[in-house]
Amino acid sequence: MSLRLEYRITEASFRPEVSESVRKVYGLEIGKGYIYRTLVLFKSKGFWIGPFPMVYDTGAVVSLLPFRFFKMLQLEKFAPVKLTGITSEMEISARLVRATLKFMDLKGIESPEIEAWIAIAEREDVPLIIGLKSIAETHEFKVNFRNKTFNLNFY
Repeated sequence: MSLRLEYRITEASFRPEVSESVRKVYGLEIGKGYIYRTLVLFKSKGFWIGPFPMVYDTGAVVSLLPFRFFKMLQLEKFAPVKLTGITSEMEISARLVRATLKFMDLKGIESPEIEAWIAIAEREDVPLIIGLKSIAETHEFKVNFRNKTFNLNFY
């Protein structure tokens, strides 16, 4: 039996200087960007907290949270790691942890629990990102761009 959660695709504008640069060089409008936002709950000492809006990022190897989540989730163990993004020049310190989460859609339907690897940054100014490690193998990710929706179909 499978479970289907549905979300809306969010349209985002590019910064004005990006749009202007593209217009000057190519003579074209760059249009909109698209963000896949989900809602995620986390288990903390037997209780669920959230939901928190998180970006579903198919390019992220591991999920990422700001430092405040280490206390919120009442975590004790972690492996210290360094994370890099698109380039290796920018590196941030993080705590790699195991945490239990579940997705929730806009109708309140919840996924099964997922035990996942999550990097908690040693700083607050990072986005809340769902990466693929421990997550991707639990469901099918399906986009219906015409309807501006995407689904997570859990196995």
